[in-house]
Amino acid sequence: MSDVPAVKAALKSQAVETPSWAYGNSGTRFKVFAQPGVPRSPQEKLDDAAQVHALTKVAPTVALHIPWDRVEDYGALAKYAEERGLKLGAINSNVFQDDDYKLGSVTHPDPAVRRKALDHLL
Repeated sequence: MSDVPAVKAALKSQAVETPSWAYGNSGTRFKVFAQPGVPRSPQEKLDDAAQVHALTKVAPTVALHIPWDRVEDYGALAKYAEERGLKLGAINSNVFQDDDYKLGSVTHPDPAVRRKALDHLL
């Protein structure tokens, strides 16, 4: 027999961190399909994330992805998020999209490509 009140309490306490890329154009591994109204900046992605959190009450943080969400002032971006009831979450790097990484990034056979990936990660 399950403890329904405990399950409900656990569900109410959960939090889901949404990835910033989820608020952008979507598609397949072969093509990204442009859509009207898609956020053009990290701030607009946070605006959409705030709407998701307002409706669900379970998505208080947004994971950023670099370089897609690169900004000059991350403190200002964090403040922008907080003003919308959000917090910035994990920071994820993109070491897969560049053509240089077709054989890997930090494990690439070419030392120059490995250095490029490490520089990006650092």
